[in-house]
Amino acid sequence: MLQLLNLVEMVYAELPFEADECQVIFVDNGDAHQLNQYVKEHLQEIKAMFRAEGLDFCYVPAMLEDETVIREQVRYRMPWLEDADLENLEKLRAVSAGEIMNAVSEHFRKAVIKIDVSQPILYRNQLEEIARSYGRKVRRELRNKGTYDPCLYKLFDVLVDKKPKGVVREIIETALGQDIVLSHVKIGGNCDVLLPDYRISVRLRPLEMTLFVFYLRHPEGVSLKELVDHKTELADIYGLYVQKGDNQFISDTLDGLFDISKNAIHEHRSRLKYAFERQMDYVVARNYYITGRKGEKMFITLPRELVEWEGINPS
Repeated sequence: MLQLLNLVEMVYAELPFEADECQVIFVDNGDAHQLNQYVKEHLQEIKAMFRAEGLDFCYVPAMLEDETVIREQVRYRMPWLEDADLENLEKLRAVSAGEIMNAVSEHFRKAVIKIDVSQPILYRNQLEEIARSYGRKVRRELRNKGTYDPCLYKLFDVLVDKKPKGVVREIIETALGQDIVLSHVKIGGNCDVLLPDYRISVRLRPLEMTLFVFYLRHPEGVSLKELVDHKTELADIYGLYVQKGDNQFISDTLDGLFDISKNAIHEHRSRLKYAFERQMDYVVARNYYITGRKGEKMFITLPRELVEWEGINPS
């Protein structure tokens, strides 16, 4: 067991934001002791250690030091900005350590464990044990929620360096004070979804593209169990995007999608979600993918006046 001391906290938290159970934030309390120095000197090694367990290790001060990282995070959170200009960067750099600590205190729900700082030789061992034990805990909780998908979980490596989650998102929003600006969407005859106002193209697989087009056509919402009632329309859409487009193949593929004994529909819905979240923060992205409560009607909430159909029937 790790000895509990009151000197430095390694904080685990479930923030009031989606998917942040995978985030581990180390808070530097400003004291010039050896643990802080160890984290600074071995940050990339520690991040790799936690990433191997499906976790994102975050050292907040380092998040705001690198100009390239700041630009990427601002662009990801606010894709409508032409650029993370120098004025915006200076606003973020002006955020004090005290403000960071206040943001941490406000938004963390629980502190789970602390680090024994008395034995520097054991720092690495303690961090490894925390990564292993908490990684298991997160995977177990995700499985219990029914959201754990080993295939999608591999996308975490792509997302963690890009997503300004939790505290960093709050810092960006507070410092820049930007309201969400939604982009138009252009839908054509291939699987590329263009968001011209963000200068972004989102590549989908044929089945995810089919679901995307279908739900854009149905602003009234359709529950997942009712999709089978729309097989003809879904087959017509899928036929536009699948390479192997014979009728039997299309029919068999959709039957697999409708099979409630399998998890296919939830996997494809999740992949659609992650396709957008690879490109932009979920606060923005959730306007473009399928949302709704389990067992109830599902929707894409994007205002339909923002959808531009190019060679595709919008109804």
